[in-house]
Amino acid sequence: MSPLSPRDTLVYSVFAGLSALTALVLLAGAVVTAIRDDPAPGRSVEPAQRTIAAENRDALSAELRSYAVVSDERAPRLDVHTFGLPAAASLNAAIEEHVLSLIDGSGGFADRAAFDPVQTAPVHRWPTTAFTPAQTSIADAPASRVDPRAIDISTRVLASGGKFVVTAVDIQSPHPQTRLLLTDLAHDSTVNARRLFAAPVDPAAVGADDTGTLTINDAAASDTDLSSIGDRVQKALHSSLELPQPFDLRSPDFSCALLPCVALTYDDGPGEAKTEQTILDAADEANIRLTYFFLGKNTDAFPEVAERIISAGHEVDDHTFSHVQMDKTASATLRRELDRTDRSLRSVGVKDEPLVRPPYGALDKRAAHALGGPAIIWDVDTGDWQHRDAKKTVRRVQSLTRPGSIVLMHSIHPSTAKAAPQVFSAVADKGLYAVTVRELFSGIEWKNGGSYFCRGYGDELCSNPEHPAVMKN
Repeated sequence: MSPLSPRDTLVYSVFAGLSALTALVLLAGAVVTAIRDDPAPGRSVEPAQRTIAAENRDALSAELRSYAVVSDERAPRLDVHTFGLPAAASLNAAIEEHVLSLIDGSGGFADRAAFDPVQTAPVHRWPTTAFTPAQTSIADAPASRVDPRAIDISTRVLASGGKFVVTAVDIQSPHPQTRLLLTDLAHDSTVNARRLFAAPVDPAAVGADDTGTLTINDAAASDTDLSSIGDRVQKALHSSLELPQPFDLRSPDFSCALLPCVALTYDDGPGEAKTEQTILDAADEANIRLTYFFLGKNTDAFPEVAERIISAGHEVDDHTFSHVQMDKTASATLRRELDRTDRSLRSVGVKDEPLVRPPYGALDKRAAHALGGPAIIWDVDTGDWQHRDAKKTVRRVQSLTRPGSIVLMHSIHPSTAKAAPQVFSAVADKGLYAVTVRELFSGIEWKNGGSYFCRGYGDELCSNPEHPAVMKN
């Protein structure tokens, strides 16, 4: 081979240098690609997962609502703190069922068939962020404070992501234990979270780290720890939370079997548009639902007002057509009064079979059975139709309402409308939850010919499992 000329030597050197440079670039690209495709733990995936987990906690905290059942006067004492999640009815029902079962098992029903709800001031409610801590594990749990004289229960979210929420119900006393719940938000179903694991685990040992990864005894749950469902849920927990939109936020997340409720009711409407609108605006501001007992004749006179009240989502029921006194009205006439009013109510959009409130609360055995259903009475009479004084109406609500009360007012009076904002505030400030009549008596059997004055054990006339209704002799 002939020796290279100076010119050839230069070309060869340049070619060799370019080849070496190209090889280095390709090698570097391969390394970068390898790192991007197979990142080392903690270098890129974990920070992203921490960010998603933090966003999920913030999103959930913004939707949760806080509830407290606290009493030092009960035996045993009560110290219950839980969140409710709107649009997750199955989770709320599962929490309520478990809490009531624990209270019952600890003697909190006082030998009764049901719980007597406790009026708890709003100041006792925890901030919603207390239910979604940044990291939950057995190391983060508060020191056990077992006290057989107290029922100490709280809930917390272990992790949330995708369409799933994992919740812990913690009992500190009288017997320390933890129960885990798995909620599928897409189908609104809640089951025992033991389905997440391939083998039995101690629920108290289960937690989650700040990436949203489930842990057992503070160590990340492995593939062998998780069931097929658990593996699917764990992957979802590392994605953005998909919260369903609640239909109506005015009703509390738990029933009146646990919460201290009050039904605010208005008779004799619909009245003048301006007066009724004042009440509607106040209810909208207070974010509550009311119950109206309409007269058929007024419904026919003010159909647009009736439709406005119904379209606002309030409960509307039957107060007879012309305000007859039922115990002095023949049964056939009474039925015509009710049927005529029912037709008027349907014409303005009432879909449910209306409940009935007897004018003046006047009812005897004959008239009670002529109704063909329950009669809704009251235990708190504000006297607004007599005194026409807004301040007196507010004072009576403040002093007389208690858990399970039904409050009587009349929406046709401007003074009653003027009192509405303070009435609604008075109820909320006492820790009572304003609900409709149907919500108040949910779970209580309706009896034909029965009268319903209130719910609970506060009065011998109140409805409860042992005493569903007052029956006329």
